Amino acid sequence: MKTSAIILLICLMPLALSTEVEEMSTMTAKAADAVDAALQVLYDLRQANYDAQDAADERNKTNQAACDAEIADLWSIATSNKATGDAATAQRKYFEAEIASTEASLAWIDSRRNDIRARQAELQDQRCFSNQIFVRGLADFTGSLQALDLLRNDLFPAAGRDSEASLAEIKEKASAKLSQYKHLFNEQAMAAFEQLASTETSTVSAASEGDLETQINSLLDTLESHLETALANSESNEVQAAWQLAAWLNDSDDEVENLNDDEDRLNVYLDKINIAVQAARAHENKAWEIYFQSSSNYHNAITTCIWKGEAYLEDKHVRADETALIDELIKLFKEQVARL
Repeated sequence: MKTSAIILLICLMPLALSTEVEEMSTMTAKAADAVDAALQVLYDLRQANYDAQDAADERNKTNQAACDAEIADLWSIATSNKATGDAATAQRKYFEAEIASTEASLAWIDSRRNDIRARQAELQDQRCFSNQIFVRGLADFTGSLQALDLLRNDLFPAAGRDSEASLAEIKEKASAKLSQYKHLFNEQAMAAFEQLASTETSTVSAASEGDLETQINSLLDTLESHLETALANSESNEVQAAWQLAAWLNDSDDEVENLNDDEDRLNVYLDKINIAVQAARAHENKAWEIYFQSSSNYHNAITTCIWKGEAYLEDKHVRADETALIDELIKLFKEQVARL
């Protein structure tokens, strides 16, 4: 319906009424026919408005259903795309974490290997020094045994010349002689001899104690036994230390070999992860690009549906105003007819 048709009727209405008044006496039938025709036009216009509004209501209902379905579909698509983007981001972060962890493991392997090599060098230096000390100790033991032989040769003639000499005196003389060779004896051997020399025999004569040379020999044999025991212990300790170092060196070499294998394996894995993270970043960027586009489509659909709804309401208000105007005209025409 055109609004101009209504305006035309409004303009013609005074003319029709004026003509009807002037020719009332002669053209009553024609005036009535004109009013009826005008009313019919108004009725038709009003009905056309009703029909147009019904059609608009139906279209709006259809559009609303289509909008709801489209928005729901786009929301589902956007939600799915966001989940894909989140998964892509999680995968990229996982690869980055793996890279950091692998690099940390490689750094630890390098540090551990350096520590082992440094410890190996340190222990080998210590072993060399210990070997030197051991060899020097062997020389000292040999010198100590030679000193005991010299001491026997020096003491025994004196004991034979002085058969009445006390064992304590002989021991005292032996201690004095030993002090001359003190640098050849370790502290433990000297302490052992001094303990023997301090036994309660200082006043016992050779006659009551038996053969003096035998007792002196026994004393020196005891000292020699202490020296030999110390030598055996030193040799045993040296061998045990050497075996322990050899075993530790073998174990440490095995550990270094394992570390080297782990390093090779981790380097291969690191190369793969570095390639994978690049692909993951590209996939992540594409996934979020798709999501943002789907999110834009979703919001655009909402905007379009809102615009359609607002246009529908605006047209509805216009038709309502037109219908109200038509109803007012119909009322005026009816009032004029009533006055005829």
